[in-house]
Amino acid sequence: MSFVVDCSVAARWLLPDSATRYTDAVFELLGDQDAVVPLLFVSEFANVFLKLSRQRKLSARVALGAVQRFGALGLEVDRNSPDPERLFTLAEHYGLSAYDATYLELALRRGLSLACWDGGLKAAAEKAGLFLAIG
Repeated sequence: MSFVVDCSVAARWLLPDSATRYTDAVFELLGDQDAVVPLLFVSEFANVFLKLSRQRKLSARVALGAVQRFGALGLEVDRNSPDPERLFTLAEHYGLSAYDATYLELALRRGLSLACWDGGLKAAAEKAGLFLAIG
């Protein structure tokens, strides 16, 4: 079985003191299940750590180290770019940004649950019946 994971969850796996019970539980699923991310995730993930480094919330060394560990997470990157009209329609229907709609589109297209932390995306995943609830 697989699931889609958004950047707000995966980044917490590598951010010091940022994990939650939910993000830890999702991380533990990686031992038994495959996690899939949209291609957008790669830029978003790198940007989280770049931004934290620029804001001096993480040293450049720590931020780069987190980004370098991306490959070790074993996430499958879905290389299929969604149709912009599909993203627009999903974003409009669920009240999301087009960026967040990318995660929802992937989950819908593949029929997978979506692990997310973000309030708007979480609400959309719940409404679509795709939120990865744990516990």
